[in-house]
Amino acid sequence: VGGKALAVRGEVVAEAGGEGGRLAADMQVRATFVIVAANGKAKIELVDGSIVSVGENSRLRIADVATPAAPATRVQLLSGALRLLVVKATPGARFEVETELAIAAVRGTDWAIEATPGNTGVVVLTGSVEVRGRAAPAAGTVLLDQPETGTDVPRGSPPTPPARWGAPRLSRLL
Repeated sequence: VGGKALAVRGEVVAEAGGEGGRLAADMQVRATFVIVAANGKAKIELVDGSIVSVGENSRLRIADVATPAAPATRVQLLSGALRLLVVKATPGARFEVETELAIAAVRGTDWAIEATPGNTGVVVLTGSVEVRGRAAPAAGTVLLDQPETGTDVPRGSPPTPPARWGAPRLSRLL
């Protein structure tokens, strides 16, 4: 079990093995599920205590959830936007969100990530997030450690230098 749905608003589906059903509050979420929020939103609590808020028009899969034997939690954001509240990680623990273009890794922070076919945007609200490009020509890493500071990882490019995101972009994402 990866976690459970705390709240669901609108149309959100949990797909597994080519089949799917509506996601509902208190429903268990397994790592095999692909969560599809078409015209809805969902808030999921992972078994490690982290909260994943799924935005409208988003698709994600909870790939791995940390256990004492495997201290890494990985979420794959296929498209759309997430806001994450990650519990303070124990020594050696990791929390990563993967998109097609970037990987963002954190320790105990409040942050958001948005994935489109041409760009991944990451912003930190509190704490710190390390963002690195996934492809060889997009190699490079930036550390976001100031509130409301973000980076973009355009297709084929390294992460942009950290910059303060303005209120319009933050409001749209959050």
